[in-house]
Amino acid sequence: MAGKASVHVERIPSKDLAKTSKLQPLWEFANYAFDDNMAKYPELGFTEGKRFEQPQDFEEEMGPTGVTFIQYASISPQPEGSDRIIATAGCKPWSSVLMLDERVERMRKEREAREKSTPKGQELSANSFYTKEHEDQLVQQLEKVGPMVHNDGQDDVPRWEVMTVCVHPDWQKQGLADQLLNRVAEEVGSQVRMSGKGPEFKLMVRVLKEVNEKYWLRKGFKPVGEKFFEPGLFGTKTGFHIMDLSRDYTAS
Repeated sequence: MAGKASVHVERIPSKDLAKTSKLQPLWEFANYAFDDNMAKYPELGFTEGKRFEQPQDFEEEMGPTGVTFIQYASISPQPEGSDRIIATAGCKPWSSVLMLDERVERMRKEREAREKSTPKGQELSANSFYTKEHEDQLVQQLEKVGPMVHNDGQDDVPRWEVMTVCVHPDWQKQGLADQLLNRVAEEVGSQVRMSGKGPEFKLMVRVLKEVNEKYWLRKGFKPVGEKFFEPGLFGTKTGFHIMDLSRDYTAS
């Protein structure tokens, strides 16, 4: 971090994300941070695909009512307008449906659209990111896993998911993730108060157990469910677990 840096945070509702110039660099930053983190766990062997294949995947994952926070550093004496993304986090109303399940559904719809547009007798093309053989294999593997089982209770407390917490490697261990998590909790608390459903609410996170479990346990989150995905999915050598964790909050 050469030069003097000033840090500021921008709040962007999902409905405005695609209207700004921030979606592309945010997509690039999230993929970079994910790759940097996964490089620390070579034993998992993730070798296929990006965290977000295209910018629209980031927008779609955040959903229509989500909110993204972007933290920037303005480093002098660089010219004005050269703000650098150093961290991000977001939130959206919780859905128990796995993103991987949503991917399968999206792939089915894409396949149906390609089938309708492919002339009779012509071989069906693959989508933009997978060969046809790999696409079939991916759908079969994800369908075989089954639903996530939760032990989080069936109360009516509002739940929001903490999304895409990323900090640039040069800025880690400086409390930036905690700052953004506090902004997320404030945002959700405000949303809960306005809805008249508070003051209690839960923040949920969905993570790779082998990579992120200890981090979120230190933040006060408790495991409420997990699913195991077999070796071979996304090129993994050992398989992996998707884990859901929850923490109780009270809107101030």
